[in-house]
Amino acid sequence: MSSEWAIRVSNLSKTYRVYDRPHDRARQWIVPPIQKAFHRTPTQYYREVHALEDVSFEINRGETLGIIGRNGSGKSTLLQLIVGTVAPTSGRIETQGRVAALLELGAGFHPEFTGRENVWLNATLLGLSQGDIKERLDHILAFAEIGAAIDQPVKTYSSGMVMRLAFAVIAHVQADILIIDEALAVGDAFFVQKCMRFLRTFMAQGTVVFVSHDSAAVLSLCRKALWLEQGRVAGMGEAKTVCDGYLHGGYALPNQVKTAEGDEPRLGKLEVDKATSSGSAKMLALNLRDCEQRPSGRQAWIERITFSNESGCAIHTVTTRERVFLRVWCVSSVRLTNPIVGFLVRNRFGQSLFGANTCMSGNTLPEQLPMGTQFLAELEFVMPVLEPGDYAMSLALADGSQQQHVQHHWVHDALAFTSSPLGSCFGLIAVEMVRAQITGVDAQGRSYERTNHSIAL
Repeated sequence: MSSEWAIRVSNLSKTYRVYDRPHDRARQWIVPPIQKAFHRTPTQYYREVHALEDVSFEINRGETLGIIGRNGSGKSTLLQLIVGTVAPTSGRIETQGRVAALLELGAGFHPEFTGRENVWLNATLLGLSQGDIKERLDHILAFAEIGAAIDQPVKTYSSGMVMRLAFAVIAHVQADILIIDEALAVGDAFFVQKCMRFLRTFMAQGTVVFVSHDSAAVLSLCRKALWLEQGRVAGMGEAKTVCDGYLHGGYALPNQVKTAEGDEPRLGKLEVDKATSSGSAKMLALNLRDCEQRPSGRQAWIERITFSNESGCAIHTVTTRERVFLRVWCVSSVRLTNPIVGFLVRNRFGQSLFGANTCMSGNTLPEQLPMGTQFLAELEFVMPVLEPGDYAMSLALADGSQQQHVQHHWVHDALAFTSSPLGSCFGLIAVEMVRAQITGVDAQGRSYERTNHSIAL
């Protein structure tokens, strides 16, 4: 990877004027100049909205940067500024190389033109000559896979077809920098896989800026991440660290305490649960009873957690498939119609691997829990064999149904454990084979068969 920069942003800001009434725009054009002519203080008929404020960062050639943040944090505005479709209020943007962007669906497409005509138009805008477009047209159409619809007006296309055509164009313009804004979310699974294969190939030499609300997608594609919050840079650096900070910020706990080093907030502290000891091995419980009163602003919350094996010992390392027990103590200050307690396991890159909850298992807690209730949720499951590495488990307490519910408490990375499988693990999770068989006939007509049976758990 070259250390030469591909994108450099310095003190970038973008401010929009917002008018409360349509005729205020006309007043702003007419009244203030007249007031200035008579040496009077001009009246302002608009209010300023700061989409971005003093944003600075640098991306080197060959790097992939993921941009995360809540709605309205300035992600799309930043991409538009980098591409050049929007002018900055202040600051400076520098890029080296050809930039291709996939921003809003249909951006750069004329709805009345056919797909084929829009390919020529879009590719021309991206800097290709007529000869280059003619040479690559068949490859673009084959990549898009929209068939005879290529000669129909784009206004008749579905959102997925528009995305296919737009991505096919930017995949064949030989750009140095790709800018992608959430557009892949509307594609079907097969085409998205094709796009991901192209992106991973492109990332070997090109620069990618990728915006998504899905932190797992950012972690899967990007080594670096930029976190925007209300138009400002809230964090930038290694993708896992930045995404963890973003998730902690989104699910911030009122009773978070600082570590001894005073940097990353953690939930409560680990204490020995004397009631669940097994011989000399004692259970470690995440105890959240350190606060004298309930967490401010929460109507229901998780108070204590244990994660153990059948022997009652706390789980720190997973080596084989074993039966495990997750116990979650909760408190509610309001009536809960149908409480749901669940968990989600992620790897060190933040990718979601598996999870479950009391609603999915069919063992929901009693309905109509009265206010002031303390209750215990227990989830027993078989821990799969995971590839070697570190893993974290997040926990949640909600009320409602699987489809519609209110989230009361989310504990991000509440528990951590390590996987060190005794056997081979191909992929993220090992599959337990029941039977593997090979049969055949050799040149002399003799049959051949080999069968392996696994040992059931």
